[in-house]
Parts: sequence; C-alpha cells; structure tokens
Amino acid sequence: MKTLSVANDLVISEGLCLKCLFKAMYHFCKATSMKRIIFYVLLTFLFVNVSAAQSVDERIGNAMNSESWHQLRKIYMEEGTHIQSPFLKTLSRFFVAHFYNEPDSALHYGGILLEKYQGDLGGGVANVLYLMSDDAARLGLWNDAYQMMHAYNAALAQAQVPAEPLFVATENQYAALRDAGGFQVIKPAKEIRIPFSYLSGKRENPGLICLSAQIHGETVRVNYDTGAGTNVMSEEMARKLNLKLYNFAGTQIGGVSQVNSKFAIVDSVCLGEIVYRNVPFQIIDFSTGNTEADVQLKEIGLHCVLGTQTMMPLGEIQFDFANCNLIVPEKLSAKPSYAPNIYRSAGNAFVLSLYDCKSQTNIDAHLDSGAAYHGLTFKYFDRNRGLFEGLVPTDSLRYAGAGGVRSAKIGYTNMHYKIGDRTVKSDSVRVAMEGDLQGEEFDMLYGLPEMTAFDKMILNFKDMWLRME
Repeated sequence: MKTLSVANDLVISEGLCLKCLFKAMYHFCKATSMKRIIFYVLLTFLFVNVSAAQSVDERIGNAMNSESWHQLRKIYMEEGTHIQSPFLKTLSRFFVAHFYNEPDSALHYGGILLEKYQGDLGGGVANVLYLMSDDAARLGLWNDAYQMMHAYNAALAQAQVPAEPLFVATENQYAALRDAGGFQVIKPAKEIRIPFSYLSGKRENPGLICLSAQIHGETVRVNYDTGAGTNVMSEEMARKLNLKLYNFAGTQIGGVSQVNSKFAIVDSVCLGEIVYRNVPFQIIDFSTGNTEADVQLKEIGLHCVLGTQTMMPLGEIQFDFANCNLIVPEKLSAKPSYAPNIYRSAGNAFVLSLYDCKSQTNIDAHLDSGAAYHGLTFKYFDRNRGLFEGLVPTDSLRYAGAGGVRSAKIGYTNMHYKIGDRTVKSDSVRVAMEGDLQGEEFDMLYGLPEMTAFDKMILNFKDMWLRME
C-alpha cells in the first residue's frame, strides 16, 4: 500500500478535534503490511548486517533501522571516520544529505551507491532512486527527477514486473511539472513582511495561521502549515478556479480511510511580494463523512493549505507571533552553535529535535503549525510508561477525517525540555495513553499553541535550524 497521508487537527468544539485534511505528506509502508503507516519512505534495505565488534557500524545501523535521522547524523559527524563498512559510510552520508536539505550532496552520494553498491542495496535501489528524484526536484532538475522514476518504471515493465503505482504517479507528476516549466519562486532582494491572522483571533488559542494569497488570480484565505508536506486544495476550489486536473492513479490521501487524490498545477500563487509559478497541488474532497465535522469545515471556509514546498525555497522564514507577521529576511540569520536541530522528513515535514528532561533523552517532535493542540504521542508514552505511574486518562480527544471519526484517551503532565538554546517548562501537556494525537511516528506533536507561547519562531532551511525568541 502506497499512500499520500493528509492530516491536520483543528479543535472545533469541546472534546472534538477535526482532521481537516489540510496537509499532505508522502509516506510508504511495506506492500505486505497494512499495520505500519509512517511519514517516511520506509527504506526496506535499512536492516543492515553489522559485526558486534564494529560498535560504530552497529550504532549507525540501529539509527537507520529506527529511522532516527538526528541520531544518525550525530554519530556520523562525530565518529564517521571510524565506520568500517564503505557501503554503510556512503549510505549514512546519503541519508544525512537528504534529510538535512543538502540535495546536491545527496545526488552525489546516491550516485555512488547506485554505481558501487547496488548489490548491497538489494531491493532498496528503488527507494534510493525515489529519494534522489526528490533531491533533483528540489534543485529544479525536473527532467532528471522524471528520468529517474521513468527509468525504474520502464525497467519493471520490461521485466514484466507489476508497476509500483505511487512510483508511476510520481513519474507522471514530475513530467507534468517539467512540461509546465517547473516550480519557480520569484522574490525581491529585500525583507518581506506578510500579515497573517489566527483563525480564532486569539494568540493564546490560535487554531490555525491564515494568510491571504492570490491563487490563479483569485484572492484566497489559506492555511500556512509547517506540518504539510505538500500543497492541498479542495475539489470545490479547484472547480471554481477551473484548474486542469490530472488523475494519476496510485496517489491516495490517507485520513481515517483512503481517498484518491488528483493533481493540479496552478500557474501562479502570490504571497505578498513573493510569486510562485507552476505550483503543484493535491486535489481532494475535503468532506469527512461526519456531519458535525463537515458542518464545521463549511463554517471555517478554508479550502487550501500551503505547505513546506512553498517555505523551503525561501531560505528562511520568521513567524512573528506577537505582531502577526510572516517575515522573509533579506539576508539569512547567522547559524547558532546548536544547528542543525531540525530535519526534513521524506514527506517534506519538519521534525524538531528537543532535549526532554523527563526522559533525559533527545526526542523527535513534529513541527506542525497546522495542529491546534500539542502533546506527547502514544509512542512516547509507551516507551516511557515508568515515568507515568499513577497517571490515568481523564479526557478524550475525538477527531474526524476522510471516512469517519477516531478518538484518543489522554492524560495531562508537566513537561520540561530544551529547544535550541532555550529551556521551557510547559504545564498540562496532553499525553496520548490510548490511541494517538495524530497517529504520529514521532515522540511529540509540537503544535501551534506551543509555538505562539514565544514571540518569534525562526526557521532556517539552509542550515536546518530553529530558534525561539
């Protein structure tokens, strides 16, 4: 099963949370398993064989197996010279480059993997090609991205092996973007300030961040979402804008159940003085199948989300929560000593590394400005049950999505963590004790209310760091 996952949480009434379908992330799971749906490309070749005597190699392999990219980078940067396996060393460098936004280096090391280590990669060749095609696309090499997917799909066809539907859909999307001239960003060489609003009108309980954009010549209120791996638009708005829709089989939206997604390319999106050309969107039916949720969606009136695809090409963005401005600086900010502390998942979402004082470990938090709440996931709770002795669930959180409604039983705890150079104490943090907050693969959902407790949040994509001020 290959899917596009869409999930965005918005509290719409007491005890009810709406999965608004306002963000999308590519994620795979093994074709033989319906149980594990994750936000990363599940790299089937990660389970490397290492010798017990090669401790660095073993820890590198464990980091890959657990998809701990922050830990992988730390080991590689500090002890990479001691890695014994040339294949493992190259594979590590490839992953570090890909997940920490070094697409040119990722293409270089990916090429070495394909040239020298295809035997070691085994069935993982396809996944390396997929990640490399994504790196090529980020560099604007749309034909190269297309050719990588096309070559693989053509080889399967020649060998009379069944095609991988999402790989075929990805090839078709790259071809459409290439033929349109490729996704482009045009911005003036000066500081840009774009006003935004909170959906609720309140910084303390913001709901979502809303911007006014010009899309295909129409003024549209959009959700600006760091948790969205791609741009998403409702079918209703796509029809209103008279967009050409591509029905590339193999791409699905995963809410509570699976919904097919269409693809569209918008000729222009304007945010203030920033102009985007040939902008890719996934087009879906925003209805959830739940009457209350659908009524709330209609009342909210949001039909579009701009995700990380529109953020990363800007180099750096600053959320001025105190004054409700999105700032794109003329020059990038100086890199702090702790950088990097974020990485980009295979689904283009941002994952933040925090030091958690409770468990005394670094944890991964999904940085999601499209989430109306925050908290610790069931993954964190299950791994640290000893820290929650005596805690019982006292509330439930219901959320609706494509296909129905689900719920999680939650308790509350205090949290003490370090983010960059700041130490934070947060009271009454949700803990998912049964079910999950968003079905996250991470330890924490770092939602918008936790962000707006600060005056400013800086996201730098060149060196992959975040700073709260």
